[in-house]
Amino acid sequence: MDFGVDPSLVQLALHQAQSTLRVNKEALALIHELAAAKAQGARPLKIYAMSNIAKEHMDIVQALPSFPWPVFDRIFTSFDAGMRKPDLSFYRHVIQETGCNPSTTLYLDDKSENICAGRLLGLRGEIVDPDQRTRAFNIVRNLLLEDASLRAERFLHMHAGKLDSVISMPGKDDIVLKDNFAQLMIWGLTGMEDIVYLTWPDGIITRGQEEADMMDTTSPTPISDASCSPSPAPSPPSSSTSPPSSPSPSLHHLEVKPTLWNYFTHSSPILTTTTFPPDIETTSIAYLTITPSHPNYHLLSPPSLIAEAMFAIRNKDGHFETYFSPDRHGRVSPEVCVSVLRCLNKFFSSGQIPDLPSLDVTDERIEPSKKLVADCLRYRANVYGNRFYPHPESFLYYLAMLCDECRDSSPRLCGELKGELEAALRERLNVPINALALAMRVRAWQLLGLGRGFVQRDLESLLGMQEGDGGWPAGDFCSYGRVQKQRIGSRGWTTALVYRILRDWGM
Repeated sequence: MDFGVDPSLVQLALHQAQSTLRVNKEALALIHELAAAKAQGARPLKIYAMSNIAKEHMDIVQALPSFPWPVFDRIFTSFDAGMRKPDLSFYRHVIQETGCNPSTTLYLDDKSENICAGRLLGLRGEIVDPDQRTRAFNIVRNLLLEDASLRAERFLHMHAGKLDSVISMPGKDDIVLKDNFAQLMIWGLTGMEDIVYLTWPDGIITRGQEEADMMDTTSPTPISDASCSPSPAPSPPSSSTSPPSSPSPSLHHLEVKPTLWNYFTHSSPILTTTTFPPDIETTSIAYLTITPSHPNYHLLSPPSLIAEAMFAIRNKDGHFETYFSPDRHGRVSPEVCVSVLRCLNKFFSSGQIPDLPSLDVTDERIEPSKKLVADCLRYRANVYGNRFYPHPESFLYYLAMLCDECRDSSPRLCGELKGELEAALRERLNVPINALALAMRVRAWQLLGLGRGFVQRDLESLLGMQEGDGGWPAGDFCSYGRVQKQRIGSRGWTTALVYRILRDWGM
């Protein structure tokens, strides 16, 4: 059909249109990284291109400046092959010509129908549409350039002493939060004390193994009821139940006041009262992390005194309260109770408190909290999260740590919890969620010793979240605040979790 248009004008129009094409900078950076790795011989890489394109258009595209075409070992085009994507015959042709093993070949495309075709023949297909491009490129880096664990370890060391938590609020910039809790978690996961900072109960500030400062050099500063704020405030990790009507639990009857750990470091508490009481969970995590052989262990109260203080702040139902303060009476959380049980299990199994019973033994001091935890798991009480823990992953992860640690010391309790915990985790598999909560889910699965295959999709999603600097997003695991929901997350903690997951699975 003759439209009366000079063919040369059509060709010119096409040339001018295609000359405006620009290479995606993120994709170009990745290609340069692949080219460098290939040139250095770090890994035996083969790189191929496969495109639906006409010869005339290919000539124009290949003339684009600064595009490293030589990095490709071979380019397959539809005009040469006489086939087009997503025809399976085109994929079979490329596989046969290159001799590649589909199971060890990564295939990127921007169309879902092409990814589907590639996966039908066993290729590892990943979509690179605008919404998924960064994730797909991170997968390429982790699989072909450098191990994700090595990049994570480099991130942790590069940000040593600066692995702060953040508070996020809708429509506002993140607020930096310096807390002992996340620092202890990072230390416990990695064994790298030199990357964290802490404010010890006596006021000493340590960065790594060096004492950098002293808040009070005249005397230890155990934080007792007298130093607490006179009015309760919204606070980090805790979950309220109805306040009991009995007198508030307190430490007044203790002859010796223990030195207890505060959630916040030496910096002023943020978005709460200016003075803040120590809490039972941060204290538990500190004793779970710091071993008796540590040079500063003598700064801590003996475990027997800590256990006595914990038992002293049970409410009328026998549950462990969150704060060592009558002014914050009534704050009970299954997550916190799990951390306390973990701490008491360590005291028992290490022989630090000879008369402390195993968690398998019926003891009125711990039985109510054990039942609270078991019931929360059995009835999925926190399937929608709760006021202070918006995701069930926090509880499931804490519980997996308890099961792992009491496997030998309290096998009956471990056996009672493990089956139901596995079922709860299966219900959460592949549910979209933020990076920190997802890392908790995968780590919980790993701690139970379950097969990696079942959690592979979650693991791949998690690896795809790794950012260019090697770290992971802060995510969030808890919230506080009555009016505006403030979420607390930590890039350092998320990265430490994934680092430990990869290390324990030999990845």
